[in-house]
Amino acid sequence: MSNSYRLTIMCKLAVSAALAASFALAQTKAPAGDVTGVGNFSHIVADLDKSLAFYRVVLGLEPVAPPRPFDPNPAIMKLGNTLGAQSRMVQLRVPGSELGVEIIEYKDIDRNPAHPRFQDPGAANLIVRFRDLDSVLARVKNSQAHILSAGGSPGAVRGSRVIFIQDPDGFICELSGPETPAGGTGPNVTGGGFEVTVNDAGKIGSYYKPLGFDTIPVSAFNADKLMTDTAGTPGAQFRQTRAVIPGTSAFIGYIEFKDIDRKPLQTRVQDPGTAILQLTVRDLDSFLPKLKSAGFTVVSTGGEPVDIGPNARIALVRDPNNLFLELIQRRAAPPK
Repeated sequence: MSNSYRLTIMCKLAVSAALAASFALAQTKAPAGDVTGVGNFSHIVADLDKSLAFYRVVLGLEPVAPPRPFDPNPAIMKLGNTLGAQSRMVQLRVPGSELGVEIIEYKDIDRNPAHPRFQDPGAANLIVRFRDLDSVLARVKNSQAHILSAGGSPGAVRGSRVIFIQDPDGFICELSGPETPAGGTGPNVTGGGFEVTVNDAGKIGSYYKPLGFDTIPVSAFNADKLMTDTAGTPGAQFRQTRAVIPGTSAFIGYIEFKDIDRKPLQTRVQDPGTAILQLTVRDLDSFLPKLKSAGFTVVSTGGEPVDIGPNARIALVRDPNNLFLELIQRRAAPPK
């Protein structure tokens, strides 16, 4: 056995072991700490109506309620430091997942679309699993969505068929399904997850330890041609780690690429292509100093939490890879 072949086998085994560990980790609920739960994965988009049509018609994700109209809410302006702007949003369900999707559009403020690529640190990846992937693929091709996977077709990866596409704003969607469509009734969507591209996967543990995230060991770099061609990153190598979000069984994945051009995102809240992950927390006043020490930046106006109605305090922070975290502290409703 040649040294190069032995190294390839070792890399594949390391990746498989890491992914198996992360899958096992995600089957149980992680204990809550400063972070107690997860909300939505928010996309900042250029045109809410166009994006809603993509997620509803193409992927089959249904809105929780009709889109809200534009609103010049002063508290929301302070939250994202988008003073003078109006925003509107719609929330979508992801069956089988604790994580939802929220689409947000801003106006009356300067916006610079990011159009992220998968390999760019800060790019967000929505993972959606289906009973029958073929029915979704037909809609993807009819929608003229940008398909990243080589040949425009799914790759066979670990017993599943997987294809990577981009939505109208460049957000990456990893769509997967069993090789043979699963039977049964109910929604075609059976689950989902969230992944973000990072500059250095080896530093994620130190960044996210203050949040109570226990990450699995970072995998070795992998140059598997089938996997990188399927991801639309031919010739690259990648490595990954994952963590279960405290208080949930939902996971967040982190992936790093090398041997490919990368451009770290430096977006603002209002810029299409920006990703925001909502987390619920126990106490913002004690939690924010921990995040600042770990290299997170508070984005909210004045670096302070904002009261959103009588029952919530919220702060928006940016991690070192340009992933925004919306931290929500719930207050008990006053007695009647």
